[in-house]
Amino acid sequence: MWGDLPNRRTFRRIESELVSTTYFPFHDLGFRSNPFRALDDEEWAAVAVLPDSVQPALAQGFVHLQLRGETGRGKTTTLLALAGHFRQAGRRVAYEYLPEGQERFTTTLAALASFALDEAQRLRPGERRRLLAAAQQGLQLIFSSHQDLAPLFEQRNLPLTTIYLDAAPPAHLQAILERRLAYFALESPPPITFTAEAVDYLWQQCSGNLRAIERFLYEFFQQLPGRGEIKLSAIKAFETL
Repeated sequence: MWGDLPNRRTFRRIESELVSTTYFPFHDLGFRSNPFRALDDEEWAAVAVLPDSVQPALAQGFVHLQLRGETGRGKTTTLLALAGHFRQAGRRVAYEYLPEGQERFTTTLAALASFALDEAQRLRPGERRRLLAAAQQGLQLIFSSHQDLAPLFEQRNLPLTTIYLDAAPPAHLQAILERRLAYFALESPPPITFTAEAVDYLWQQCSGNLRAIERFLYEFFQQLPGRGEIKLSAIKAFETL
């Protein structure tokens, strides 16, 4: 249940195949759809809750920002949230995700103020040089990477702030779940909530891996019988099915 999971793009494709063959009456539960279905980039930006570790950098300002951390710690969500933040502030921003096997970015950088790049470690050397050349011309880079790219910035005297996203605490998970339910709810307040005990258990079971929690709750909501408070007993009962 909590083992290795497909990446977000694969999850999107699998879910699309499931939804195309089966109807789930989420309107009866008070939601537009399963609140934990795969989201597009705009939806991610709308529901994102920025980690506490990112807030100081955003408040103080940064020239370039690198997000690091293990899989499922919220790097993509944070990138999309930051892109949305700067877009609302009137900046011209683009976001691009590099899937496995792709070694170059395709976004046109001309006229951009900021560029959010996901999985930047996949860029081949020539593409890294092309990206940094744009940064030297004034483009702000916000990117995630499993490899520390700080030395490349140091070689070119480009200021870089690096934030390592660790496992989010239960309180952050609670905020994420509340935002997700509110976004998809057809009424206010949302007709379904989580007890604090249930949230703590979800966090403990996956060691703070937000992607694992998302995948589990998608499947959990597919069989949810009705409205009300989701308690720990309901989570455990579903695990035994």
